Amino acid sequence: MSVLQKLFFLGFIVVVATSCRSHKMKKNSIVLGTNTSTADSVIVKKDSVVITEVPKEEKVFFETQEIDFEKLKIKSKISIKTAKIDQNIPATIHVKKDSVIWISIALGLEAARVSINPDSIFLLDRLNRKYYKVSFKELSENFDFELNFNMVQSLLIGNLPIKIDSGDVYKKLSEFNSISQTRNEIEIENRFDLEKSKLFYINATDKKTNTKLNIDYKSFVNEDNKLVPTIISLLISGKNEAKIEFEHSKFDFLDRNIRFPFNIPKGYTLEKIPNF
Repeated sequence: MSVLQKLFFLGFIVVVATSCRSHKMKKNSIVLGTNTSTADSVIVKKDSVVITEVPKEEKVFFETQEIDFEKLKIKSKISIKTAKIDQNIPATIHVKKDSVIWISIALGLEAARVSINPDSIFLLDRLNRKYYKVSFKELSENFDFELNFNMVQSLLIGNLPIKIDSGDVYKKLSEFNSISQTRNEIEIENRFDLEKSKLFYINATDKKTNTKLNIDYKSFVNEDNKLVPTIISLLISGKNEAKIEFEHSKFDFLDRNIRFPFNIPKGYTLEKIPNF
């Protein structure tokens, strides 16, 4: 299993926990950017031979739009499609910035509950009376790729998931701006809308296995003066293909306290997460 496949499996566990049956937002949706362009080029004709000249890249920089908040509630609806799975799953999410992400999955009765803190991820499986625990340190060592709380939090709200490093490359192109990153032989391209400087597309490629992970923020709405994603599509392609697409149906940015109840009932057994 490649690094990106493992990351997708982890995302499957977390993202499965990010969906809920609810009425769709009635606000007008906003579509950002385009996903078809790769790079700017100029065509020059010389002696009937067409030569493509790529302009020299100048060092550039641009500000990106990030969502700031203190407390957040999200409701959403998700579809999961693989060779063996095709279903929708509901959930409710509570987030306290940089502190805890709490998720409840309800299929009539609550089926599972997730608690993510800056150190670890806990998953409570109520249907099978089991629970799982894994630290971000263990995940990072297992994947040979740094995983952290900020990455999960950022993916939920459409912020840049991997923090900027001095070696990252900024590009200003005709149809979008981009930031290219390389982490442990994984090449990542983040695309930003020209007008709003909002992240709308991520393409990651594992150079060892040529496995690809695409994250496409297909639609946005303005909520509490914040541009937030409503439709998010994750696609992994390699030896196998899997797709997760979910639609956030409600955002509540709060300044009051919200609850994050989580405890392990007696009689539940600790299990290892499969394939980790």
